[in-house]
Amino acid sequence: MKPNIALTLVAALALGSASAGATTTTNWGTLGPVADVAYVTYHTAGPVDDIYTFSLGATSDVDAYAEEFESRSVGLKDASFTLYSGSVGSGTQVGAPFAFNNTATENVYSSLAAGNYYVEITGNAIGSGAAYDFELFANQPGGGASDVPEPGSTSLLLSGLGLFGLMAVRRRQS
Repeated sequence: MKPNIALTLVAALALGSASAGATTTTNWGTLGPVADVAYVTYHTAGPVDDIYTFSLGATSDVDAYAEEFESRSVGLKDASFTLYSGSVGSGTQVGAPFAFNNTATENVYSSLAAGNYYVEITGNAIGSGAAYDFELFANQPGGGASDVPEPGSTSLLLSGLGLFGLMAVRRRQS
């Protein structure tokens, strides 16, 4: 019985190492204004196919940042980033894929509709220690400061100006 356990353990380890180049999928849930970050290092050489799924709760601008780290004998050759809408395997490509290397690369996808999306990062890990950094965040379009002041802010401003005017009049009288 013990030899069968050892054989099973060896077979499981062999399958685990064979799947080192298999697709890995990470679910980030609903994407927001705080970046979701992946820093991935490969301990074996071979093909890279990583997928990050997420959803948008409202129409949003999505900002993607990627950088590959390399040295003389380590790198992520032909690293690229592709955004899809829909479900993994049956999604529709959004925009054009972009390649990234050891220089930070950023791309903004404007006004994406609420729904499900995924990003696929592909490449070929050269040597043990190949790595990349990938960040993604979403903001509603025009999510900055409002161009129209709130009524409460306007009344506070007018009250303050009135007080300054009243003080100026009193100083002139005295």
